[in-house]
Amino acid sequence: MKTFLVLLMCVLSVVVPKASAFEVTLSEQQATDMLQVRFPVRQSYQGFDITFSDPKVTIEGAINSIKIKSIILAQQNGQKLRAIASVQGQINYNQKEQVIEIIKPSLVEFTILDNSINQSEQVITSLKQAIGQQLPMIFLLDVKQIGQLLPSLQPKNIVLRGSNIVINF
Repeated sequence: MKTFLVLLMCVLSVVVPKASAFEVTLSEQQATDMLQVRFPVRQSYQGFDITFSDPKVTIEGAINSIKIKSIILAQQNGQKLRAIASVQGQINYNQKEQVIEIIKPSLVEFTILDNSINQSEQVITSLKQAIGQQLPMIFLLDVKQIGQLLPSLQPKNIVLRGSNIVINF
């Protein structure tokens, strides 16, 4: 329900009529709000329970780049490591799946905030070695949700403009 309300608010507040088409402009904050609906994300990795939370989207339209910064909490046997990580990639509209995704994402920043994990040097080293490495595609937004509000419309393209995501219909 929260996703629907966020999308409805975004669509109603930013639809700009044009001659025979229109565009929806999503700000960094609106993209962050949409992404936060799916957080926290939990995974297991090498014996650790990892939680990703508090995502924040930064859009750099001039270089066609989008960045997601998140808090990471890795836990094992009551011990914890908390860090901030940023992943950066390019935006893509997957027309077949009707989703906006971040392709070719790579880890660009990893900063440890606090660490109580004994013998964590190997974990920290492997995480730092991941900086610059390509990660799997990241799902950002399901365009079908916008289609529920405006069922006859399909996006023609999606671009980054300034600090916004612009969806052209």
